[in-house]
Amino acid sequence: MNQELGKRIRALRGERGMTQEALAAALAVSPQAVSKWENGVTAPDISLLPAISVAFGVSIDELFCLSDAEHLGRIDRMLAAAGDLTEQEFSAAEAMLRGITARTPEYGEAWRLLAELHQSRIGSFTRRAVDFAKQALQLEPEKKSSHSVLFNLMQGHGGDWICTNTLELVRYYRGLMRRVPDCEEGWRFLLPQLIGNGLLEEARSIVESVAAVKNHLLAKMWLGDIAYAQGDGEEALRLWQACVDDTPEHWRPQAFLADRMVRMGRYEDAIRAFEAWLRLQPVPPYCDPYICMALLYEEMGERVKAAEMREAQLELLREGHGITEGDALESIEQEIRRLRM
Repeated sequence: MNQELGKRIRALRGERGMTQEALAAALAVSPQAVSKWENGVTAPDISLLPAISVAFGVSIDELFCLSDAEHLGRIDRMLAAAGDLTEQEFSAAEAMLRGITARTPEYGEAWRLLAELHQSRIGSFTRRAVDFAKQALQLEPEKKSSHSVLFNLMQGHGGDWICTNTLELVRYYRGLMRRVPDCEEGWRFLLPQLIGNGLLEEARSIVESVAAVKNHLLAKMWLGDIAYAQGDGEEALRLWQACVDDTPEHWRPQAFLADRMVRMGRYEDAIRAFEAWLRLQPVPPYCDPYICMALLYEEMGERVKAAEMREAQLELLREGHGITEGDALESIEQEIRRLRM
């Protein structure tokens, strides 16, 4: 891909009679960087695409002779590696994705990445807003409105129902499942919303009567959730464990069990389930178990173990997922230094 990008930049520069030095000056980069692009050694950062397109007087799509799939892959990797996107990175990626969805509105992956891109922007604004709310509380700790802002931003437990209910999501998924009743993933996302909103009979009816759910490997997990919501913790534990025992080779029940153990305050049981999740998951596994165990170990006062989990997460990102630079790695390194202090 770098080779094709480099050839395109060299051709456009030649057509316009620009030297590498002149292009570098227009982009505020070094001539060596331009040379590396043109020789296929590296590719320009996505944040530079708008400036390069302006320098050559072409659209971003015209600038690089890449397929839509290659564009999407590039944006996907950027989102995986980045923390807070710059305005240039966000604008360039959004323009590219909107161009793809306009040309090919049935391209679901482009719509997903457009949603993820905006989700990353929400995350950036949320982190900033959390810092502002904490500063407000540092100065005026008795001010209820500042507590409410922080609570809502960080999705705290025990808030007003008007802020914590997900009935709009319930209604969306009900409609979706009427349209695609065989979609297992849709039921998997609807059921927790029903249970969390107290719609327990509807949830039980789905688990017991919908074929795509009744035969699902997580069916007993959801029945356990219903029992727990009804106040029968003993039956819930029995069903959750049965779900794990029925599929000892599968990682997903262990992941769900770990989540429930955390919510019950059974942190050591949760850690054992997270470790089982890691053992059973295909390579490379998700980073989630390491992140969760780091949080639990710190809460248990075991900062050294928490740091080890963060270090394992860092190694997994580098060696397993091929992420070797970016804000995501820097934030984990910062966490490790904090825990090691």
